[in-house]
Amino acid sequence: MIRTRKNYGCALRVYDNGGKTFDRYTIIPPRWATEYRERSLLWTAIGSSEHPFHPQGFGQHVMAAPGPHLGKRIHWWDLPADVQRFARDTFPEFCPPLEQENTQ
Repeated sequence: MIRTRKNYGCALRVYDNGGKTFDRYTIIPPRWATEYRERSLLWTAIGSSEHPFHPQGFGQHVMAAPGPHLGKRIHWWDLPADVQRFARDTFPEFCPPLEQENTQ
């Protein structure tokens, strides 16, 4: 069986729980970035609402175990602009170049 990997627009693993919780989005570095891995299953990650920089929003560094319990994997371009900015500030090496965003 040949497995194909879906291209989500960036190396980050981006999850969306559909708004079930205030920290709707969880963003985790790729599997091969083991320097972000803590203990056995936990990774350094970020949790975010739609507006992580707003005083009533949520944007925080967290520890997370990747998987479907975080929600559905989504494409980079499906993230709100503020969440993309938060991810780029935290994990710039895994995000698409800014020039590429202007063409999407």
